[in-house]
Amino acid sequence: MLTSLFDSRHERLLKAIDNNDLDKVAGLLAKIEAALLITPGKDGRHALEQALQAEEPRILELLLQKAPRPLPTGRCGTPLACLALQQANSLPHLTLLLQAGEDPNLEHQGQPLLHLCIETCEPSRLMLHLSRLLQHGAEINRPDADGHTLMQRLLPHGDQALLQFLLQSGAECEEAWLEEVNNAELVTQLKRVLDDLRIRKLMLGG
Repeated sequence: MLTSLFDSRHERLLKAIDNNDLDKVAGLLAKIEAALLITPGKDGRHALEQALQAEEPRILELLLQKAPRPLPTGRCGTPLACLALQQANSLPHLTLLLQAGEDPNLEHQGQPLLHLCIETCEPSRLMLHLSRLLQHGAEINRPDADGHTLMQRLLPHGDQALLQFLLQSGAECEEAWLEEVNNAELVTQLKRVLDDLRIRKLMLGG
């Protein structure tokens, strides 16, 4: 009887998450064991994974406050942060996971989280996601599975604001990479940013 009671609460919690019912989720969390938050439901997803698809980020926030550590992966072994990137409402969910201790330098299938942002985020949202990961300690010069850094991968796209942001955030940029860029105006601007950074470093005694 006790087991069926907890099973029932577990299924009701998962249903409340699916329905984006924040009040019901909060009420059920007060009565449920923390271990059940990482117990798969009938479709193989646990509550945390399910919450990544919820429209209301507060649901994931409430679950993370009670969920045991370390955080589990999704049903296919994919880290929750990687799953978050695949959602339309990715930034608030990614932020909550990082605040809960998710590793900003984790790798999935050989790709660091920063590089996965390039593959999953729309250009208009990419800088925000990279910035959030860098704020939490992601290594900006960490190469991908092919040995390329973020700067190398994004240079061909020619997004001046994004490239300047990377340089000002500590991205390395070799002269040979700039020589391969066909946009002379962009190269001039990036070299100016690099010169400014070198001067600032000298003034600070670096």
